[in-house]
Amino acid sequence: MSSEEITVIPEDRQLVVRRIIDVLNSGPKLEILKILSEGKPLTASELSEKLKVKISTVLSHLDDLINTGLVKVETSSVGGRAIKKYSLVSNRIVLTINIRTLTHIEEIGVEEYEKELEHLTLQYIKAKRERKGELPLAIKVRDVAKTLNISIEKAIGIVDYINTHPEVIVDNISYDLLKVLRENKVATIRELADRLKVHPYWVVMAAKKLTSQGLVVFEENIVKVLSKN
Repeated sequence: MSSEEITVIPEDRQLVVRRIIDVLNSGPKLEILKILSEGKPLTASELSEKLKVKISTVLSHLDDLINTGLVKVETSSVGGRAIKKYSLVSNRIVLTINIRTLTHIEEIGVEEYEKELEHLTLQYIKAKRERKGELPLAIKVRDVAKTLNISIEKAIGIVDYINTHPEVIVDNISYDLLKVLRENKVATIRELADRLKVHPYWVVMAAKKLTSQGLVVFEENIVKVLSKN
């Protein structure tokens, strides 16, 4: 991995920025980053030996580092066994910090902040589908601000939340998609997108989720509700 690689965390990812700051305040996680910065991908077992801590502890730290986008994992097969090796995504990270947003998160806590953003996200989805024509594939800050009549700063938080929690949109669409299919039994992705007033991408994601739950069958651009539903 080249030391010249740079990861930039933009302003619309303040939840990620907050998590990275938490990581930087964690001695064990920093130690893992330091070891991985030497450039050689390592297994959790190898990291456990170097740190002299339990492998379960190392795996917990690695999960956090992967979720913040600082560490990546690659799986290879050796002698028929799957081997996971961990490495840094980048040696250099640039954080774009919005002081007011981070201060707000600190004041009310991450959990309450995410609840606030989820509520606003659902309002945005409803407004786009009911009044504004269609829920787009790419959620833009200015569109969120205009649709909800809120500040750009608050809209940045909503886009950040959607980027890290796309399942909020998928869950919302899945519920309505299933209702439509219970009426019509079968429909194309385009027909469902027009009916639900969303970009076809969101219909595909919702159809895949419902398929995994055994509620519909999704094949060749056609979605069918299973008879038992």
